Amino acid sequence: MKERRDWVWSVIAIAAVVLLWELAERLVAARFPIVPAPSAIAAAIFRFATPIWLNLQLTLVESVIGLVAGSVLGVALAMLFVAVPRAERSLYNLVITVHSIPLVAVAPLLLIWFGVGITAPTIVAGLACFFPMAVNATRGLRAASSSALDLMRALDATPWQTFVRVRLPASLPYLIAALKLGAPAAVLGATVGEWLGTAGIGYLLFSSMVNFQIELLWATMV
Repeated sequence: MKERRDWVWSVIAIAAVVLLWELAERLVAARFPIVPAPSAIAAAIFRFATPIWLNLQLTLVESVIGLVAGSVLGVALAMLFVAVPRAERSLYNLVITVHSIPLVAVAPLLLIWFGVGITAPTIVAGLACFFPMAVNATRGLRAASSSALDLMRALDATPWQTFVRVRLPASLPYLIAALKLGAPAAVLGATVGEWLGTAGIGYLLFSSMVNFQIELLWATMV
């Protein structure tokens, strides 16, 4: 009952904000034409539904591919760190350095190297989710109990058997948390990678901004 009441109040609050936004825009539209009314944004969504949907499909494909690739590489690196601690000491600073580079700076370089297409945005999406997956997977693989690891050693289990039966189950909560962070990061990365391209939500945002198509810009963001 309480959850339902909270949901109702949330809807009321959102409706109140939209109503105030609509009224404010009608009063000061001449001064701030760059902020259209919610009714104008809704109309633009229906008017530009086809190009928005077509570009959104491309962005989602790039995001999914980047998320899968970045997650697989992140888990592989975590396995290497756990199996070979010296590798972590050697490569961890490099991973931190790569992660510290802004995606906005990486995207133009990838566009020059790979050209216009799906490759550059997909790589940016993969980079965006690679780091959280690598860090969380490393923590998760090391979260296995020492007693379970001792038992596997006593049973003369291979490293792969230890990974599948002990380390991987222990790391699942960490992997799920990493996916929750990586999924929106992949979408953001793909969008950034499309800014200088010819298709995708990022391209649509950038082109509508450059051409001062304010309603299309807001409709794409929504």
